[in-house]
Amino acid sequence: MLSPEQMQTVKVALILCSCFFAYGTYWSDWAFDYYLLWANPADHPNAVSRAILYYTTQTQAPDILKYIPFVNLIIGAIGFSAGLAHFTEGNILFDGASLVLMLFGLSTHATSVRPGLEVIVSTTEETEEVVSSLKNIAAAHFIIVLAITGIIGLQIAHYFVMKKTAQAEQREVDANKKSN
Repeated sequence: MLSPEQMQTVKVALILCSCFFAYGTYWSDWAFDYYLLWANPADHPNAVSRAILYYTTQTQAPDILKYIPFVNLIIGAIGFSAGLAHFTEGNILFDGASLVLMLFGLSTHATSVRPGLEVIVSTTEETEEVVSSLKNIAAAHFIIVLAITGIIGLQIAHYFVMKKTAQAEQREVDANKKSN
C-alpha cells in the first residue's frame, strides 16, 4: 500500500500528465487561433481559410482518435479521485478548486468549441457566422488553457505544501526520538 505522501505524488503525476497532454492538444490549435484573435486580418488574408480547413479536417478524423481526449480525462479523473479519497482539508481545497477549473474548461469546450465546429462543418463558405465561430473557438481554447494552467499551479502548490508538511512532521518525530 502506498503511503499518503506517495499517493499524493502519484495523484499529482496523473493530473499533470493529463494537463500537459491537454496543453499539447490546445497549443497545436494555437497556430491557427493566434491569427484569428490577435493578428491583423489584413496582414494574414488566408488565416480564416486555413483555420476552416484545419478544423474541418480535425472533425473528419477517424472515430478512434476522437476518444483520445476521453482517455485523457479518465487519467485526470483517476488522479483527482486518488486525491479526494485521501480526505484531508488540503485535498478538498486544492483538488476541489482544480475540479472546478476542470469543469469550467469542459463546459467552455462543450458550449463554445463544439457548436462552433458544427457551424464550420455545416458550410463551405467563408461567411460572417463561420468567422465568428472560429473566433469563439480560438477564445475558448485560450480560456481552457488558462484553466489548465490554474490546475497545474494548484496541483504543484499542493504537492509542495504536502512535502513541506511531511518534512516538518518527520523533523518533529526525529526530535521526539532524540529527547526520549
